[in-house]
Amino acid sequence: MSRTNEDPRARRSRAAALTAATELLVEGGPERVTHAAVAERAGVGRATVYRHWPDQQTLLFDALANDVRPLLTFDEGPVRHQLVTQLEQMADWLNQPVAVSVIATVVERAERDEDVRRIREEMFGHADEHFAGALAAAVELGELRPGVEEHARELVSRILGPLLFQRFMLGARLDKDMVISSVDAALAPWLPSA
Repeated sequence: MSRTNEDPRARRSRAAALTAATELLVEGGPERVTHAAVAERAGVGRATVYRHWPDQQTLLFDALANDVRPLLTFDEGPVRHQLVTQLEQMADWLNQPVAVSVIATVVERAERDEDVRRIREEMFGHADEHFAGALAAAVELGELRPGVEEHARELVSRILGPLLFQRFMLGARLDKDMVISSVDAALAPWLPSA
């Protein structure tokens, strides 16, 4: 979606506009990402924003892509602790009204747009791959029983599904107890004592 331009001024103005678009997306959701709002926030002319993104859809997609982070990342620590810590942070974001708007936009538009489908895949699609490695490490440390790593996708669904349902379908505010309950329920069958 991005256009390459070797002119340093064009690269700087594009970077400033993209930063502004991403900030507006995070602050107010997709409807806040307009050419006029981005131009004002970035301190560039509206024509400059239109030159980089001829329509609002490409501007929004680049802002979404710019803010994409993998759902779960892991290091060497205990897997349960890492899950709880990361999901608490995610819950804080999901509790913000803008999260509903951003996720709904990605989910809805991914059904018919390949670019947004890639954004969805970056957000959600690789979670089980990262998780499988962490689960294998947890097996090595004796935290979980062997074979759990083969069920990474199912476990991600069992952990995230209840949280997303509570937040988006029931309108509940997620808290630490909900996160812990969801993580523990999913991991319980794989504990060494189970």
